[in-house]
Amino acid sequence: MKKTAASFPGVSHLVYEDEMESTQNTAKMLAEEGAEDQTLVWAKKQKAGRGRMERTWESPEGGLYFSLILRPNFSPLVLAELSLKTAKAVSAALFKIAGIETRIKPPNDIYARQGETWKKISGILIEAAGNETRLFWLVIGIGININNRPQLESATSLKILTGKDWELKEVLSLVLKEMSKSDLGLGKK
Repeated sequence: MKKTAASFPGVSHLVYEDEMESTQNTAKMLAEEGAEDQTLVWAKKQKAGRGRMERTWESPEGGLYFSLILRPNFSPLVLAELSLKTAKAVSAALFKIAGIETRIKPPNDIYARQGETWKKISGILIEAAGNETRLFWLVIGIGININNRPQLESATSLKILTGKDWELKEVLSLVLKEMSKSDLGLGKK
């Protein structure tokens, strides 16, 4: 794994690979090993991407797949709100960069308008370790269909919606910037 200082908003370190089994699993392992707060794990593609309830997330090259490790100073009671706050940040970034209309389907999916229908463009997975009074770590995993063409009829991508290719770093940077505006604990260092 390549670990470097990061130049993304709200990120202290970047762990990047062209291919990983799962950014979420890697981030959880690193969190357990003591990875620094605001460490970003990013891969061009995942062999075993996953969502809630261990559902698989198709993760071919062209999509944006990342997990962010946080060591928050808030109660585990707010975990239920974090997925919605993250979804709002992703939706805001997609609107700012491409002007697409999105709809959040709680607890963790984002749908984009494609003609007269709504299709899934992003999923969020939040996992944490802690006790009843405090969190030891939190991992926010996000998958966004950007330049890939999802095989599921119920999914879409930024490229399908706009007809153009997108720079993944640009989209990632904007998503992180929107996340840092929320009270998710980014950019507070």
